[in-house]
Amino acid sequence: MEKIPDLNLLLHLDALVRCANVSRAAEHLGITQSAMSAALSRLRRVFNDPLLVREANATVLTDRATALAAQFRPLLEQWLDVTLERGHFDPAQSRRIFTLYASDYVQFALLPALAATLTDEAPNISLSVVPAKPHHGLAMLESNHVEFVAGYYPTPGSTLRMRPLFEDQVVCIVREGHPSLDKDWSLDAWLCYGHIDLAAHTRNAGELLDRRLEQMGKRRSVRMTMSSYLAAPSVVARSDLIANLPESVALQFARQGFVLRPVPIAVPPIRISLYWHERYQNDAGHAWFRHYVTRNAKETTTNG
Repeated sequence: MEKIPDLNLLLHLDALVRCANVSRAAEHLGITQSAMSAALSRLRRVFNDPLLVREANATVLTDRATALAAQFRPLLEQWLDVTLERGHFDPAQSRRIFTLYASDYVQFALLPALAATLTDEAPNISLSVVPAKPHHGLAMLESNHVEFVAGYYPTPGSTLRMRPLFEDQVVCIVREGHPSLDKDWSLDAWLCYGHIDLAAHTRNAGELLDRRLEQMGKRRSVRMTMSSYLAAPSVVARSDLIANLPESVALQFARQGFVLRPVPIAVPPIRISLYWHERYQNDAGHAWFRHYVTRNAKETTTNG
């Protein structure tokens, strides 16, 4: 019978990828350098890849090492969260206040599910939500103004940790009676009208959309830039502007005299994640809360 690899090797893999150095990875885990070297040898056998290679005067990660770390890190984070939660933190007794930075869209999508069970599980814990502003985002974590950010940031810094929460498609929303409804829906029809751009949190999605258009030799006309996703439909209702919104928001307004249409170019979904700073990684209460948010975000996706 084939021997099952030691799951503790995931801890070693994570440390090696974070540090890209055997000595520093050993210090990170509080073990000897020889023990880390032995773990690296076992990891190389398990994955049939060198993982760390010498280039010039430094060690660098292989592509396989980076891909493996990305694949296993969410599982490792969840395991650490749950074990910390059970060992050192009692949510039923805590009076802690957690701070979360999020756009009105993310608040709309996430907070109802959190509120539904928070009183039962942690009756004295409070959540303070800081509204999003353009160009702030993850900098709020670096400056320690908030403990969590929920949003769409494809390239977080090396001092930040993240956990996927949910995905949302981008769709177009127009008013009933919009002139585009009298013709075939196409890329040219979509570009024929002015657009509303959303500046907070999913601005990265708008930039990706514009890059795709640029590659096609086309561009859209942004006539209004807003920070509120929930206010955008009110502007759409009184104009011929088109808003490109997360589907979860657009569906709520489809019942109020709006028409949803697909974005006429291929765009990936908005991937909303929870971000926090490395300084809180071993905080048991912090670990409990991020596990709680992740679990309830999955409930939101299932029920939505």
